[in-house]
Amino acid sequence: MNLSLDRRLNRNGNSAQTPLAQAMSEATEIARGYPRLRRRIERAAAATEYNAAPDSAFEFGLAALMDGLFERLTARNPTPAE
Repeated sequence: MNLSLDRRLNRNGNSAQTPLAQAMSEATEIARGYPRLRRRIERAAAATEYNAAPDSAFEFGLAALMDGLFERLTARNPTPAE
């Protein structure tokens, strides 16, 4: 768990675990209709620590964005069957 985040939240009597668990639950629910996104979220949820992979956060976000754009473009312009 990110110690700084945990300390800030604990000052107000809150736990960092609750909002994180809620966010993961919401993300999982949203991702049900998107298999690739669901797999990515499941892999992220499997990480044992909050900061397990901070170096790859940008790449993860960019890949998710590109996957979404690809899906939108292929839905609009399906490739013709040969």
